[in-house]
Amino acid sequence: MKLDKNTVVYIQSVVETAKLVGIDSVIIEPNLVRAIDDNNTVVLFQNENVPDMPFGSIGMNRLDIFTARYDIAKTQENFTIEAEVDEGSKFARSIIMKGKGMKIDYRCANPTAIKAPRQINDTLKYRVALTPEAVVNLQKSQSAMKAEIVSIISDNGVSFELCDVNNDIFKYTFADKVEVLTDGNSKFAHRYPVKILLSLFKQNTTGHFDVGAKGILAFALNGLKVFVLPQV
Repeated sequence: MKLDKNTVVYIQSVVETAKLVGIDSVIIEPNLVRAIDDNNTVVLFQNENVPDMPFGSIGMNRLDIFTARYDIAKTQENFTIEAEVDEGSKFARSIIMKGKGMKIDYRCANPTAIKAPRQINDTLKYRVALTPEAVVNLQKSQSAMKAEIVSIISDNGVSFELCDVNNDIFKYTFADKVEVLTDGNSKFAHRYPVKILLSLFKQNTTGHFDVGAKGILAFALNGLKVFVLPQV
C-alpha cells in the first residue's frame, strides 16, 4: 500500500527523535509510540495525538540504515513510499521507497520482538524552565569536568551539579524556582546522563522539562515525549 505524506513525515519524525537520544528500535502502533535504548536510560513514549497508520503497527530497527536509504530516495523525482503488510498480524513487513529509476527496500522489525514499555510508572510533579545560558553552561561544564552524570537539584533555586573523578564539584544555579504541578514541596535531587540531557536541551533551549515524583525527566520534542530515567 502507498503511504501518504503525513504518514511518511510522522514516521521520519519518530525515527529522527529516537536517533537523537541513542534509541535504535521503535514501535508505532494504534494510539501509541514506544521505545527504549539498549542501556535502559531513555524512553520514547507517546500516547496522545498519534495519527492512525494505514496498517496496524510498524516496528523499526537499524534506524541509521533507514535514514540513509530514505535520504537517498526522497531526492528522486516521483518519490513515493509503500508498505508491504503482513495480512495475518497487520503489521508492516517492509517499506519500499521508489523514485525515478530507483527502488530501495527496508525490512521492518516484528513489533512483538522489540522491547519497549507500555506505560510510564511515574507522575510528573515539577516543571523547570530552561534558558540558553543554562544549556551552554551545562555543555561547558560537561567538557570541563569530564563528567558523565549531572545532578539536577531543586533547593533554593534549581541547579546543575557535576563531579569529576577527584570529587571536584561544579554547581550552576539556572532557575530561581520550580513550578509544582501537583501537591507537595518543591525540593528534589536526581541524577541523569548528561549527554542525553544535552542532546535534548539543545533542541529547545527556551523550553522546559518536567520531573516526576520518582525522578523521571520528561522533555517534549517533535510532538513526542522523551523520558530520561534517573540514575542511582
